[in-house]
Amino acid sequence: MTRGELAGLLMGPFGADTADRTARRVCAEDGDGAVGELYRLATQPDEGLPRPLRRRVLFRGAWVLERIYFGARDRFMPHAGSFCRRDFAAASDPGRRRLFAKIMADLLVREERLCGGEELGRIAEAAMQWAVDPAMPVSVKVWTLGLLRTCRGRVGWVADAWDDLTETLGRDAAPGLACRLRGCTPGEAAGTEVALRSRNGGK
Repeated sequence: MTRGELAGLLMGPFGADTADRTARRVCAEDGDGAVGELYRLATQPDEGLPRPLRRRVLFRGAWVLERIYFGARDRFMPHAGSFCRRDFAAASDPGRRRLFAKIMADLLVREERLCGGEELGRIAEAAMQWAVDPAMPVSVKVWTLGLLRTCRGRVGWVADAWDDLTETLGRDAAPGLACRLRGCTPGEAAGTEVALRSRNGGK
């Protein structure tokens, strides 16, 4: 599958089923070619596209990449080094930050030796900035908090800042974030937010 074919899929009609189907189709390709092209589409803006389409391709590419990580992790792992060194922290929009934080929270637990001290520090710094940014959606904060919980035992300054972080986030926390602060899993916290929005008519 070529870069152009992948970009065309990502620009067309899209939903959760589309993300799953695209992930399976990409993984069915031999070698790393299709997964590599998808990874680049999810992490490197295509300057040849108009801005709205560029953002759409980046987000949807990250969505498919997240499905590949949790459904066929071995196909993601050749790119894990670049993800840790550069691409996680470089994500600039809330949608990709949520998806990338979800991947990274799991990756740091499963592959403890993957990220060195300097890399882990950069990952933690980006996650901390996202967590305390008032403009970040709760869904981003939920997953970054789980990531930082893992970093707390490996990065000294995260451990030092933990109490202040949780106190800051706990002030007037949305239900999903409050659930996470009480020790819920990220999935349970995200479910709390979804249930609340559904009860409130999607608001």
